[in-house]
Amino acid sequence: MNANTGHVSGVTMSPPLISVIIPVWNGSDVIGRCLTALREQTLPAGQFEVIVVDNGSTDNSVQIAREFPEVVVYTEQRPGSYAARNRGLAHARGRYIAFTDADCRPDPHWLEKALKGAERNPRAGVLAGQICLFEEGEFSNALFSDYERLFSFPQAFARRGNCATANWMSRREIFDKLGGFDENLKSGGDRAMALRIRGAGYPLVYVPEMIVGHPVRATREELIRKRRRLSGGRWDRTQPSGRLARVLGVTLYDTIRRIRRVWMAPGLTIGRKIALVRLTMDLSVVATREYWRLFFGRRSARQ
Repeated sequence: MNANTGHVSGVTMSPPLISVIIPVWNGSDVIGRCLTALREQTLPAGQFEVIVVDNGSTDNSVQIAREFPEVVVYTEQRPGSYAARNRGLAHARGRYIAFTDADCRPDPHWLEKALKGAERNPRAGVLAGQICLFEEGEFSNALFSDYERLFSFPQAFARRGNCATANWMSRREIFDKLGGFDENLKSGGDRAMALRIRGAGYPLVYVPEMIVGHPVRATREELIRKRRRLSGGRWDRTQPSGRLARVLGVTLYDTIRRIRRVWMAPGLTIGRKIALVRLTMDLSVVATREYWRLFFGRRSARQ
């Protein structure tokens, strides 16, 4: 990983215990909230550094990040959050590396609980924390919130590779040994990295008290964009031989599994379950169309 010149302000000379890395792309509406939450951490400020990596924003995300004098800002022009995270890794000085996203809201005890989790699990390759969804904005829709809460961020199954970089901490030595994220992926690179870490013999551990808030996708359009992006990530990380048949088979299996989960979900009316089944099937069609688009040579969506 090659170093890149960045804007540095208020950096302490002694290495911090934790480096927090946040990629941002056109996140001017949310990056200030995330950095404010990090400023409110119960872990003493001198024990962690915050690195923001701008990934080609055309808004004022960088200017907002630089309003926080304790934050270090770098730039990564290659598109993709995993390239941005690798850029942050190249400059991180901490013994531990923590990741979150620009639209997230870390709990005040996030880093303190992460360190306690690391003390309890000294061999862990990844500490995957709990991601609590919250609603924001005037267009919030309960149906979409229900869908997100049923199917997004299954961190409790971290051992299977479900370790989202919205709430992740690892020892720096893990990345030194195994390298960084696959920069060719626009989605799913966190799972791919987690499975590589597990394959090297390091456990993937869920730490429920290590909490980060994440906004729900509150509109149909947001869910469609997310499904297209996730489908593109699956396509990119699937072997080319027989790829279309494989991803379509996974989509069919996943759709059946999700419909079953909807019907088994407690506390939902029959009407709401029917609406969720319809939404699940609609998004399955979105994924199928995206795979055919990619099959005919288009590029996977970034956002």
